Amino acid sequence: MKSNLLFFLFSIGTLLLGSCSKTSKNSPAPTPVTTAPVIPQPLPNTVDKTDTLKVIAYNVLGYGNSCQGSNATLDGYLETIVQYTQPDLLSCEKMGDFPPASALPANFAADINTNALNAAFPGKYNYATPTNVTGADNMSVLFYNKQKLTFVKTETLEAYLTDFNLYKLYYNDPNLTITHDTTFLYVIVNHTQSGSSSTTRDLQVTQEMQNLRAKFAYLPNVINMGDFNTRSSYEAGYQAIVTSPDTATEMSDPPFYPDNAVKYPAEWETNTTAFAPYLTTTTRALATVPNTCGTGGGAKSWYDHIFISPWLINGTNYMKYVPNSYQTIGNDGNRVGVDVNSPTPVVNASAPAAVINALFQFSDKYPVSIKLVVKANRNAYSTADPVERN
Repeated sequence: MKSNLLFFLFSIGTLLLGSCSKTSKNSPAPTPVTTAPVIPQPLPNTVDKTDTLKVIAYNVLGYGNSCQGSNATLDGYLETIVQYTQPDLLSCEKMGDFPPASALPANFAADINTNALNAAFPGKYNYATPTNVTGADNMSVLFYNKQKLTFVKTETLEAYLTDFNLYKLYYNDPNLTITHDTTFLYVIVNHTQSGSSSTTRDLQVTQEMQNLRAKFAYLPNVINMGDFNTRSSYEAGYQAIVTSPDTATEMSDPPFYPDNAVKYPAEWETNTTAFAPYLTTTTRALATVPNTCGTGGGAKSWYDHIFISPWLINGTNYMKYVPNSYQTIGNDGNRVGVDVNSPTPVVNASAPAAVINALFQFSDKYPVSIKLVVKANRNAYSTADPVERN
């Protein structure tokens, strides 16, 4: 009797188990359960704030070496440009060389900072620690809006003919004392070897990018900007920036992506019309006016670029590229072969006349710019920055 009862109970249990686990032919397949990350609520006493960072890269044509005139004269032109553009990050490439630890008047970075930037906006700017490991006759310096950003360190990423520095800064988040979660921004400033042959600059930029990728397993908030002297997108140095076996370490040239305003492959020197609004070389039609320090030919090539990391495209960590904000300042798209201030084929109305004239007088290069939108961190939650390997 006991064995029959056990058999009966076993049979019923098997039937119930089978009916519970069975899926009807007409029933949808079970949906797998996925767990989204739980983002904490804003912490008490934090504020909701959105900010903008204006980023500019500018070849300043030997500022400090007296070729174009006195620093005082050039400071006046740059002050006019800064008052109009209001950069939060400004890289000045091809400055004359100076002892990095010197003071005024020998320190050209201090000169620009004091007599151009802070003359335009008193108390607003400072500059990152400059270097000249290579002993080059020209240097690059990064200036920043200290009201929005704090400088952390300078690291020479590559030293080949000129220094290619990686600067680390962070955003002055109003909630930082509560969240203790810092939003960092890295900036690389470039001035590569010029010339029709790209061999040397290809080596410079390729090694720079190899060192950057060796440093970070994936790219954080990174800007790579300056004068790359690129003649086309085919150059190996350019390709070293925008291509990588790992998409997490690729960088993008905004007009191509994410803006999709122009397309690859791109030969801007042989097809100037297609890239007219982006051309940065040169603001001057003649190599002898207003001085003999630069090059002529009018807008004829696109040497100056600002590349951005995937995090900045996607807004992964509180900073994001503002779509279609890339601009060649002072280039209205009608400058091919003519001065920036030429009245033909049309008057350049892309900026006030005083700014257009200052661009002509100050350098033979147009500055390029982008904007980043920055969100305050309210919950101490963020995607982890990659560990700096070296």
